[in-house]
Amino acid sequence: MVASDAAHKDSKHQESTRKNITFLTCEDWMTSKLYTVGPNDSVDQARALLRTHRINQLPVISEGKLVGIVTDRDLRGPGLTAAGAPIPATDAAKVNGKTLVGSVMTHPAIALAPHSTLINAAEVMRLQRIGSVPITDGGRAVGIVTRSDILEALVVFGTGRHTRLNRA
Repeated sequence: MVASDAAHKDSKHQESTRKNITFLTCEDWMTSKLYTVGPNDSVDQARALLRTHRINQLPVISEGKLVGIVTDRDLRGPGLTAAGAPIPATDAAKVNGKTLVGSVMTHPAIALAPHSTLINAAEVMRLQRIGSVPITDGGRAVGIVTRSDILEALVVFGTGRHTRLNRA
C-alpha cells in the first residue's frame, strides 16, 4: 500500500468514526442508576450520598419530577470556597449540615431528553460550565450524562472498540 493510500484509508476511518459519534444518544451513554435527594433533605444527607457513591452531582426530585440539581460545590462550607479561601461569614452561615438542599440547589436544572445527542450534551455542559446534565422523560429523571460518560464515549469510538468500557 502506498503512503497516500494509507492516509486516505485512515481519513476515511476517522470520517466514519466522526459520523458515528455525532449520532450517539444520551440514553445510550447516560448513567441510569440515579442517586437523588429531595429539596427538604439536609446538606449532610446530600454530602453523604456524594461521598459514598463518589459522585459530584445529585438531581433534586420532588413529587417524582426533577426540580433542580445540587453539586459538591453547592454543598461546600461552611467557610471555604472551592479554592479553600475563607468566604464572608454571612455566606458561610448559609450552608451548614442542617441546611435544606432546596435552599442551595440550582433550579431549574438544565435537562435534556433521552434522544438528545452526546454532542448536544457536551455543548450544553461547555456553554453552561456544568459537569453533568440530567436526562428527563416527561419531567421525570431517567438518567444523568456526566463529563466522564462523554469522555468514555470519545475513548470507545476513538479507539474503534464501539462498546462501553467495563465499569468497576
